Amino acid sequence: MTTVSGLGNYTTPSSMLYQNDPTTLGKEDFLILLVTQLQYQDPLNPADSTEFISQLAQFSSLEQMQNVNKNLEIIQLYEQSINNAQALNFIGKNVKASGSAFDYTSGESHDFEIVLSKDADAVHIKVYDSTGEVVAQIDPGALGAGEHTISWDGTDINGDPVPTGRYTFKLTAEDAEGNPLTTAVYIEKKISGVAYHDGNTFLVAKDGTEIPYSLVMEAEEVMEEETQDENSTEEEVQPTTDS
Repeated sequence: MTTVSGLGNYTTPSSMLYQNDPTTLGKEDFLILLVTQLQYQDPLNPADSTEFISQLAQFSSLEQMQNVNKNLEIIQLYEQSINNAQALNFIGKNVKASGSAFDYTSGESHDFEIVLSKDADAVHIKVYDSTGEVVAQIDPGALGAGEHTISWDGTDINGDPVPTGRYTFKLTAEDAEGNPLTTAVYIEKKISGVAYHDGNTFLVAKDGTEIPYSLVMEAEEVMEEETQDENSTEEEVQPTTDS
């Protein structure tokens, strides 16, 4: 199963954020040390009252900080549960998400969805294989500001078909003066399910691609005609058996 990598970051699991470090002292340890200190102090030279009050104040501050951490953990778990519930609403919809990784089937074409902040005099798209090597480059030329779909025929720099596998692409653009422009890339997928693991919520596309919930840019309802066409295609490819 493929997981989209893109411009956003995943949510850190709360269990990792607030996991207790066994090498640090907690409030129970602090209290034991304080009581032990009082128990074994010299009765002829007792602890200074000012110092004792200061230690009690430190203990109180430590307890309050730990309570704050617990409250933050509860809040984050609550927000995560809301995200999990909301993610179910994306099932059956087409979503647009930030991302530059894609699965490619040899012999097919692939469309790159890009966004340009301004009119570009030159646009370049480099395609990388799983080892990080450049396998293809597309130069669509000058493009106006906004969203564009750039098609790739699936061939490498030498014109040979690239094998099936996972690829990534990088977009660069320049204006007429050669200044780099702000760009963005995204993918569009139809969502068929939701997955929860590693403390994160993922939308699962029909092709098995997992899209982090935090990378979703927008979603739209699937037109009824599209659904009917997909169902018709699925019925056509079903094998028949002789009775």
